[in-house]
Parts: sequence; structure tokens; C-alpha cells
Amino acid sequence: MQLEDKQLMRLLSNSNPLIIHHWDADGVISATTLANYIGQGIDFESPPFKYNLDKNYLEILSLKSESHDIIIIVDLNLPSKVLAEISSITNKPVISIDHHTTNDIPKSLSIVYYNPAKNGDPEGLWPSAAHVVAILTGIYDPLLISSSIAGDLDNEAKNNRIFKKYMDEIGLDPEKDFDIPKDCAMQIWGAEALGKIDIIKNLPSVLAYGGIDPCAALMRDPVLTTLRNEAEEELNNLINKADTQLEKITDYFYAVMINGNGRLISKISRTLASKYPNRLIMVGYLAKSTNDASIYIRTKRNDINFSKISEKIKILGYQVGGKSQINNNVIGVEIKPESLSEAYSNIVEIIKKELA
Repeated sequence: MQLEDKQLMRLLSNSNPLIIHHWDADGVISATTLANYIGQGIDFESPPFKYNLDKNYLEILSLKSESHDIIIIVDLNLPSKVLAEISSITNKPVISIDHHTTNDIPKSLSIVYYNPAKNGDPEGLWPSAAHVVAILTGIYDPLLISSSIAGDLDNEAKNNRIFKKYMDEIGLDPEKDFDIPKDCAMQIWGAEALGKIDIIKNLPSVLAYGGIDPCAALMRDPVLTTLRNEAEEELNNLINKADTQLEKITDYFYAVMINGNGRLISKISRTLASKYPNRLIMVGYLAKSTNDASIYIRTKRNDINFSKISEKIKILGYQVGGKSQINNNVIGVEIKPESLSEAYSNIVEIIKKELA
């Protein structure tokens, strides 16, 4: 079900929600921004790095939702069947606010789906879910929203006009002062990268209700700083390893499969795609700290039909998400660890055929 903006805001204004947010900087900041609009009394939850939620986690959500009248999900590209499962087991309506490209739109009357970028966002008008929430509510911290965009787009944020608008709002230069929002996002990223889900799901409460400047709170947190330093050291080592082992599949399609401790595939693939802007880069990765596997496909090229590749991968039964923006085309595929090698080979063949 889809509602007009004003109807959706009336629903949010009068709700007592459980907010379930993605585990990255954008997800944390989206939840924080929404909490600042709704007020006190909100509980927060973040899934254990999975898009398909198992029975045990759904039961946890059912218990946590008992004192709430609605479930709000932000920046989580969950399949429509999972949104329906959450609504069913909690016996609550679900509102999903997102910015990822998808054609899997829920059709249940118990689910409100709000995603202005669902059909693609080639001009980068919806660079983060936190920006979607900010536009909806009109109440936001511009530095936090800038940080959500820096977290999602990395250095490409400097060229994004929405990012520039928020930076201008606080008197910062998008290029010269880029490290300010980037550092804020990276403090959250360290906890995400090392699989610290308990820290991640408690951050929106600290940032929304802590009573001090949110980015200052993030930068001053010694635990977040330690995690970030550990994650950055491992990331640099793995980027060098992946770069060395990149295999040429076709003229401009390169792939590699590696593993590491942290959840680092997004930044590994982004770094390689930025280093080789004329290539299509695919990275298969096993994160040993959380035992989850995934495959990321990225390119800055805009002449490849990512939607078609995504649909063909979905046909194989894999959970697929992604974005389609100018110079920022990405597909993320969630894989069972024991099936990573098989999935890697299957997806290589799909891309080879598509590029032929």
C-alpha cells in the first residue's frame, strides 16, 4: 500500500513505533532522524546482518513490538515476503521507508511502502534513506544527513547535489570539509564492519536522546574509534590482496574471491571500482566474524544494464539488492556461506553472457 506524504506523516506523528534500521551509517542516521521527529519512547532494533530473517529473530521482534502499535523499517531492502512475515508475527502494520532500486513492491494492506527511488535514481536525487526521512519530516540535523550520504556514496558524495545542499546549509565546503561528515559516518562503519550489532542497534537512541551534538558524540566515543581503527587496518590489507588477485574474465569484467574477519566487502568493491572506473568489478567475500557471505558487483560505467543482471541473479533464488545511479551502479547478493563458491561461478557466467 502506498500513501501520500501528508497521510504518511500523520500516521508517523501519531505512532508509538518499534524502528528497525539497517546496520550501516545511513540506517542508524535514518532511525535517529525519524526518532527526532516522533519523539521519546521509541525502541530500536537492527537485524543480525541478514535480509532474510529467521524464525528466532522474528520471535524477538514479536516480543519487542508488544508495547508498540506500529513497526517502521528504514533503509532495509527487505523482500516483500519478509515485510509480510514481520507484520504477521507482530500483528502490527509495517511502514517501510527506503531508497534502494527494486521491483519487489509489497502489495499487502498491512504494509505501507515508501521509496521514491524504487525505479532507479540515475540523477542521485535520493542518495540516502536518511535524506528520504529528512524530506518527509522536515526535522533533521544537516550534518548527520550529510554523513549518511558520505557513508553511502563515499568520495562520490562530493559530486552529489543533495550532499552539496546539506553541506551548504551548515556552511561547509563539500570538498574541503568532506572529512567532517565522512569521519562521522566512519565511526559507525567500524562497529558495522566488525559485526558489533548490539552497538549498532543502540546508537539511534544515543544520538537522538543523548542531549549532545550527534556527530561530536560519535567522534568522542573511544569504543567506536577503536573499532574503526581495527577495521581500517584490515580493510587496507584486504584491498591490496583483492587488487593483486583480480582475475580478468572478459575485456573489462574482473572478479576476485577473498575472505577476512570484518564485514568489509562493500568498501573493498567500492575502492576497486573507483580505482578502475572503466571496469565491472565483482567481489565474492566471506566475513568470518559473522560467518556471512556475499557478492558485490560494482561499476562506474553507465552503459551496463544492471537491472537485467539483477533480475537474472534473482531467478537463481539469491537475495539481491542494489542501486542504479550515475557512476554508482551496485548489486549486492546475500549468499549462504557454504554456497559461496557455487554462487560466485554462477554469477560470473550470468555477467559474461550479459556482456557478450
